[in-house]
Amino acid sequence: MAKRVGAPREGGFTLIEILLVLIILGILATIVIFGVGTFTGDSKTSACESNAKIMNTAEAAYAASHPGEFAHGDTTKLSALIADPLPTSGVGAVAYDSGSGKWGCSSS
Repeated sequence: MAKRVGAPREGGFTLIEILLVLIILGILATIVIFGVGTFTGDSKTSACESNAKIMNTAEAAYAASHPGEFAHGDTTKLSALIADPLPTSGVGAVAYDSGSGKWGCSSS
């Protein structure tokens, strides 16, 4: 018995339907991947700002406890006051700005 054109088909999906679903999933995956990338940069910037505040506070506390003995921007004496080493390069790196006399985030 020959199939008629327009007759209801048997169960299953056609190749076109499967390809359309794969294309839509690919587009959604691309959106998610690029969205997560921006969150990573934002979190590194926030971590850098937090680290800079901690360094400024630690430096002020050490300088108040040891007058005349502390050179601003010297990380060797501050290393005992912080638990984790600070990043020194890339996004989120903390650097000392001798012009302002404060710790801040590097632009690289």
